[in-house]
Amino acid sequence: MIQFLYPGSSGTDSDPKLNPKADPDLDKMSCEKVLVFVGEKDWMKSRGVEYCETLKNSGWKGNVELVENEGEKHVFYVLNPSRQKALLLMQKLASFVNQG
Repeated sequence: MIQFLYPGSSGTDSDPKLNPKADPDLDKMSCEKVLVFVGEKDWMKSRGVEYCETLKNSGWKGNVELVENEGEKHVFYVLNPSRQKALLLMQKLASFVNQG
């Protein structure tokens, strides 16, 4: 699937599109804030947590926030968007975007 999404990608952890740790310019990111959502039971949770830690340790001057959704799996908000936790996630995302 990675080759479909990123045709020029190596598909490995040495590719900065797939692994922020491999990006030598990560500290030059121009945004001021990043919000990362993970589910407690998400098979990609460790990747989201690692992304946040990588940003914090990169020299990037922005703020990063990690939100873990207790008891939830990967893309739970897509599979059941009317659930309370999905609605709360969308409210948090909207608030984050609207903060400017």
